[in-house]
Amino acid sequence: PLLILQASTPVHSKTPVRVVTGVLSAFLDNVTTILLISPVTIKLCGLVHQNPVPYLIAEAIYSNLGGTATMIGDPPNIIIGNMLSKFIGFNDFLFNLTPGVILACPAVFYFLLWYWKEDFAGELKADIPRLVKLYPITDPALLVKCGSVLACVISSFFLHPLTHFDPSWVAILGAVWLLIAFDMHHCHEALHGVEWDTLLFFAALFVIVEGLGELGLLRFVASTLGSMIAAAPVESRQLFAIVLILWVSAFFSAFVDNIPFTATMVPILKQLAADVPGVHIEPLAWALAFGACFGGNGTLIGASANIVMAGKAAAEGYHITFVQFFRVGMPAMIISMVVVTFYMMIGNAVYYQSLAMASLADST
Repeated sequence: PLLILQASTPVHSKTPVRVVTGVLSAFLDNVTTILLISPVTIKLCGLVHQNPVPYLIAEAIYSNLGGTATMIGDPPNIIIGNMLSKFIGFNDFLFNLTPGVILACPAVFYFLLWYWKEDFAGELKADIPRLVKLYPITDPALLVKCGSVLACVISSFFLHPLTHFDPSWVAILGAVWLLIAFDMHHCHEALHGVEWDTLLFFAALFVIVEGLGELGLLRFVASTLGSMIAAAPVESRQLFAIVLILWVSAFFSAFVDNIPFTATMVPILKQLAADVPGVHIEPLAWALAFGACFGGNGTLIGASANIVMAGKAAAEGYHITFVQFFRVGMPAMIISMVVVTFYMMIGNAVYYQSLAMASLADST
């Protein structure tokens, strides 16, 4: 159905997949979304004789944007949510991050339309009745089972403030439930579909990043940020901390994987909130989440979804280079960061500053 919807939309033909990619990334995680959406895009572009590369890059960018909206949408958010579970919950991510994502998406969308205006010009010609016959739903019963399990898992995420059940266990139980409902004899087919090349790439990348951590680079960056924030005037300290963490996290995450950086920064944020007057942990957590997740759009190695997308494209004969992604991703990252910077500044003036002043009063 998604393939048919995409094929039937003229001119701004990436809009349906863009929207679906962003929404799915918020609740499935962005890597899973790319694994689902990219084959559909490649198949569709082949049917209508279009270059799939612009569409694939746009989907990777929007998977990172959409994944920022919830605690489970992007690995940095999962790290932040688990390490700061005493301060923030699943619904806090949704209420604080989703408005910023919604504001950033249109700005990035129109930039992508401008950048690829020649590729997106005209209309896509597709035989819709033929597509309906070629790509029907092959197993309606399994679709119902998967949809039911997914709905229960997502509902459990929203009920976390009441149940206090860890989201990771909710996801694991959902996977086990679906495995029981599925035909166990076909599990080996799913294992054959694992992207082993991508997993090996991430293993090597994490080894390099861990080496940098052992050398003290990540700790040095984190401690330097903490010293700079502590040196700012107390009345503007939180605003300075928000903007600094936003932009440093974004550029650092673009070139060094955002997962170890986030894991290193969270204890620093906790220490800052505890030791530095005029700073509250909650807005610092949202600044880190925006910076780490949006920063993943800056380069091809900035986010897991980007690498998975490039791997899927390469498997079909379309090679996306680091420079090719950088030319699109870095401007898109900067545009989205400018938008959320203003969003966080407004949030600080309206609400977050009162939290900081309350913590300052408690400390005194």
